[in-house]
Amino acid sequence: MTRPRRRSNTGASNADERRRSRGSGGIIQLGDHVWRVDIELRRDSVTGRRRRVSRRVRGSREDAELALARLKVAGHQNRLPSGGTNARSVAGALELYQQAAESGSLELAPRTITTSRSASKVMAAMEMPDGRRFGAILLGRLTWQDIEHLYAAMRASKRGPDWIRRCATVLTRALELARKRGLIDSNPSKDAVRPKSIRKKPFAPAEADVRHVLKAVTAKDEVLADLATLLASTGMRTGEVLGLLWSDVDLDALELHVSAAVTDGGPGVGVVRKTTKRSDWRDVPLTGTAASAVRRQAERFSCTFGRFPVPATYVFGVSADGVDPLRPDGLSHRWAAARGSSTLTLLDLRHYVATTMLDAGESYRTVADILGNSEATLRLHYDGRTGIEKRKAVAALEL
Repeated sequence: MTRPRRRSNTGASNADERRRSRGSGGIIQLGDHVWRVDIELRRDSVTGRRRRVSRRVRGSREDAELALARLKVAGHQNRLPSGGTNARSVAGALELYQQAAESGSLELAPRTITTSRSASKVMAAMEMPDGRRFGAILLGRLTWQDIEHLYAAMRASKRGPDWIRRCATVLTRALELARKRGLIDSNPSKDAVRPKSIRKKPFAPAEADVRHVLKAVTAKDEVLADLATLLASTGMRTGEVLGLLWSDVDLDALELHVSAAVTDGGPGVGVVRKTTKRSDWRDVPLTGTAASAVRRQAERFSCTFGRFPVPATYVFGVSADGVDPLRPDGLSHRWAAARGSSTLTLLDLRHYVATTMLDAGESYRTVADILGNSEATLRLHYDGRTGIEKRKAVAALEL
């Protein structure tokens, strides 16, 4: 039998309770180990109506009192919702996060926004072991156990570890935004065990394989061959090469200024030029071979238009005038058609650059600066390989 509702407050009388001031709150017992805590907010500036925010708490009386205290702190810090959102479920929190990303209040790359949208849909629709849909769980009832069950359900549905970690990142950020907006008191994803990623040794082609594929591509597509030569000589990301403007090229100093990349933002956004992955810049030296590839591209423009390329145009544009950037997916299809029997990808060329420089004894810091990675990220990918330091160490064990 359900117990009668009881309200407790700070000792005020019933008349005082009806005239609760901003920040005051109370606790109502709804049933066995079920409580509702609420506090008074500032009256609506337009309508003058009173506004309250409540939370449902399961547990002991002490749990309810702690929840009330956290609610008061959130109200004092102006973190409680003041209208404009109905995000009460996990799906609502994910949608709120997506709206913030698409409006620009959260700074995410266009490609990241697209990936986050896909991850949100997958998580919201995922069926839990107890039959509940994850997106339908109320934020106030979401626990770290629910989140771990979500990860388990995704593994059972044959989702890869990298994709599950990506979803975990989106969920954590969405719940953190919900916490900042006052929709939840704490972020339960921080207590959940994060899915592990499986480190795989990156494939790095040999120099002979790189020379072979460049020769095959040159016979079919000279422009693409020069672009690939630049990739195999600098380790730039594909989007960064596509984002190069002629103003970024200094053939006298033999270097490139890398500060932007081209990416596909998905439906409604299209191909855009944005900052680099780390939102920074770097100057990359050019080898003689790479400089020759860039000069040949400039000569192609001069032969067509009778002048040197305009600084604000792309080095490798979709047309001869370089006004518009080449689509990343279009470049991938073009590469697949030109490489012949080789299976090397454009990303493999970046791995080739990294391992070749590291095997030559260059420091991780120097290689990371050239590639535009952090040193920690570079070590995460390549530190397990047999490098020059390991060979020197093992040489001391020779019997």
